[in-house]
Amino acid sequence: MKEKNLQAAYIKRLNAILPTVNFAKLDQSCNSAEDGYAKEILKQMHQAFVETYGTDYLGDSAYEFVELPAVIRGRNTGHISLGIVALDLESSGEHWGTFFLTRLGVIDQNAIKKTTAQAKLLSDVYIPYDYWYTVSVERDHHVDFDNVPEKIEGLLGVCHAEQPDMESSLIRADKHGEASNPEPEWPNGPVMK
Repeated sequence: MKEKNLQAAYIKRLNAILPTVNFAKLDQSCNSAEDGYAKEILKQMHQAFVETYGTDYLGDSAYEFVELPAVIRGRNTGHISLGIVALDLESSGEHWGTFFLTRLGVIDQNAIKKTTAQAKLLSDVYIPYDYWYTVSVERDHHVDFDNVPEKIEGLLGVCHAEQPDMESSLIRADKHGEASNPEPEWPNGPVMK
């Protein structure tokens, strides 16, 4: 499948996942010790990438632009969310934009039309921010994977099957009612284009 087709296929998969997310619950899960729900959603986004691209490692490939599932943390606040980062792999992982999964839903950092509440949330809570994606990208010097905060490392670890934490965290989440069916009354709709 050609690069554009893979990119569109992944976005389509994300658009199937995002309407099922309870964003208030996700925000709370990202920022508490009870992070099972955040791990579940991040794992779904990562798995959708792997199923689309057939790998979670992007070396010297023919891909130019990709969207990757990520964990985001506001530098000034320490507030954590999940998101999708857009990278230009031909420019060693140059960052082109971020979709933040916030308590207000998905906010496209580059969207011209944001509500006042969305713009305020991004500026007050997230910007400036650091991000760490779940997929391995060769030659990206923009992300410091040598100094990942412990909380972020725990979230990222769930995306790799060889990590024993994944299964146990989902079992713990299920026991706490976090991994049960997402609440469909959250009208998030397809958000990525």
